[in-house]
Amino acid sequence: MAKTNIEWTDAVWNPVTGCTKVSQGCKNCYAETIANRFWKDRKFTDVVCHEDRLEQPLHWKKPRMIFVNSMSDLFHEDVPFEFIDKVFAMMWITQQHIYQILTKRPLRMLRYIAERGYDMNIDKNIWLGVSVEDQKTADERIPILLETPAAVRWISIEPLLEDISSSFMRWTMEMEGWIKTNEIWIVVGGESGPKARGCNIEWIREIVNICKLQNIPVFVKQLGSNPAPYPNFFDKKSKNNEIWKFPEDLQIREYPKIKK
Repeated sequence: MAKTNIEWTDAVWNPVTGCTKVSQGCKNCYAETIANRFWKDRKFTDVVCHEDRLEQPLHWKKPRMIFVNSMSDLFHEDVPFEFIDKVFAMMWITQQHIYQILTKRPLRMLRYIAERGYDMNIDKNIWLGVSVEDQKTADERIPILLETPAAVRWISIEPLLEDISSSFMRWTMEMEGWIKTNEIWIVVGGESGPKARGCNIEWIREIVNICKLQNIPVFVKQLGSNPAPYPNFFDKKSKNNEIWKFPEDLQIREYPKIKK
């Protein structure tokens, strides 16, 4: 259950499965596709907390990066805070691992951290992030993430559905001093799958260039199944994630330099 093909992590841990759509990035959800294939009578919108999966990381002795809930959102409205407590307890117990959390519900994440009184700045093995796909979600979610205490805050800009470089540049310039003293990480990529919406390679390039300018580590995950203007990459059956095929300036996969 821990195996994954996600380029920026080593394993996945799914104490929660099932989710509901909240924005355009959810339209062609890969997790829903997997659920529809294997869950038989259970619907993907049926959110389930799995008590029996909570102790899985205890059995992984080798340190690894772990993506929490690739098949759900830890901060979904149907996940009780009491269950999230158990997930966080396990992450604190297993300090040998790095846990990468992504949410499209940053307000609930902020509320949880605030209500529990956690100082997440000291927990260097727990990275809190948001997923954004367009200008609207970037404007809504990134500022809330920056209010949320974390040793590493990260932004997954995937699937990148439109050019967000102007506001991304403005955000990094406004936060320049803050960025120098706080760990930020950016992951960017186009949409994959047979119904993938187009992603202009220049949109990815602009994000990468801004990250280089501000010394923000950036990870180019994939060009997506419908990239432009590079028709030689076009392959509906591939997510075009082979880094050696990328334009040379996009062959970059960096991580935060935080020390545990």
